[in-house]
Amino acid sequence: MIAPNTIVGGRYKVVRPLGGGGMKLVYLAEDMRLASRRCALAEMVDSLTNPDLQRQAAAAFQREADMLAQLSNEHIPRVFDYFSERNHHYLVMEFIDGDTLEEDLKANGGMLPEPRVIEVAIQVLDTLVYLHGLSPPVIYRDLKPSNIMIARSGQAKLIDFGIARHFQPLSNATMIGTQGYAPPEQYRGKIEMCSDLYALGATMHHCLSGRDPSLEPPFSFPPLRTLAPAISPALAVLIDQALEYDSEKRVASAQEFRRRLAEIKNGVPQPIAAAPIQPPPAASSVQPRSQLKLPLGAPAHPANSSQASAPQAADAMTAILGAGEIPCPGCRRPIPADSRFCSYCATDLRHIVLKPSQVANGPNTATASLPNLGTNPNTAYPPLRRRSFKTPILILIAIFAFAFFVTRLISYLSSWNNLPGPGDSSVPAAPAYGGSEPESDPGTSLRAGAIRRALDFQGYKNVRFRIEGDTIVLWGSVPTQADRVMVQTIVFTVGNIYSLEDHVTVANNTW
Repeated sequence: MIAPNTIVGGRYKVVRPLGGGGMKLVYLAEDMRLASRRCALAEMVDSLTNPDLQRQAAAAFQREADMLAQLSNEHIPRVFDYFSERNHHYLVMEFIDGDTLEEDLKANGGMLPEPRVIEVAIQVLDTLVYLHGLSPPVIYRDLKPSNIMIARSGQAKLIDFGIARHFQPLSNATMIGTQGYAPPEQYRGKIEMCSDLYALGATMHHCLSGRDPSLEPPFSFPPLRTLAPAISPALAVLIDQALEYDSEKRVASAQEFRRRLAEIKNGVPQPIAAAPIQPPPAASSVQPRSQLKLPLGAPAHPANSSQASAPQAADAMTAILGAGEIPCPGCRRPIPADSRFCSYCATDLRHIVLKPSQVANGPNTATASLPNLGTNPNTAYPPLRRRSFKTPILILIAIFAFAFFVTRLISYLSSWNNLPGPGDSSVPAAPAYGGSEPESDPGTSLRAGAIRRALDFQGYKNVRFRIEGDTIVLWGSVPTQADRVMVQTIVFTVGNIYSLEDHVTVANNTW
């Protein structure tokens, strides 16, 4: 993190951080050469260890920065400058004073009204029409609420073109965008112009329904009107079409998406009839949309063939993993280590515990063995390994036992060092239950002194006791039942007794 008032590149004075994380941080800065003009300074840290990869990444950064500097659209922040200092790379851009669409969502309870979503989407589509119309086309690849900035004037701008990905070790997370918003083809390394339209549809679905796709299995969008019945049918049909799993069934282009959205905004009747509103299905009955056909590119065995019933030698398989990747326990393909669901088969990973040998931690690619996670070859998803609560419980029991032992030891040592002598009034004579007060048994003075000090320390000076071997008799008074339980706890813990006769009276018989 760059401290405020630091001069970077001999020209830009950092004012304060604006956001970001991981390999990229963005700061508000002032251009000292141009009348302290405010700008956004994006800092990207090179985490590569291979010198050849570092040179390739720096060259790719320069090419992409040059491309961004040539873009000219009112919905794209202008790029003023770029430079590098050792393994730190900087992009200087126009500063947009406003909030992201994600922040706007949070401020409005997770949902936005239909007119506002349409207005923002039309501006985003204006940008996509411009980008897709360039030669060669520019595909944004990571459209989501946090990458749409809403200026104070209401103008929407795309603020992050993912240039920081060049300085990170290759992984699914940096190649396919953001899980939940990225379309299926991006997981296969195929990026098309309709991929941006899918991500826009996912963003609009999120804003109108309040359902965050990054927290759900990928490609499992329910029909919009099952979650938001008040949405206009034509808009629901358009968004559902943009979210089609098959890219050929989606909206044909950004121009068509924008045209139909503008007609919906202006109340022009749409030729496509909307599906009737259905009540939201129960959570237990919701089934994810069909996922990628796995394994990709591998021939499928016929159902009646002998190969279909033969167990697979799963324990002999290997997967090439990048840094920060794990093999999916369901389909065994590499996925980001922080995934909540598998991007390919939608396996729920929130309760999976993977062995260290299954995770690639090195800065470069590594080979990790995939264990045999299921014995039934006909099972669509092998059984998941849930977190075991047995070990944490045993740990807690051990901690409590250790704490109890230490407490007893400290109490014993304290009592030994402060053993009362003749005439010491700190250990009162233990009166009999009938009211007489015979002298204390010298054999019990050690425990009696410890118990007396513990009770006095906790404020129970009105409680009296008599030790009879391994039994203790209590009487006196306490304010509440909770205090009575506390007295019993102190006596059992400090006095090392096995039985108790409790005649303590409670002034207020409550807890």
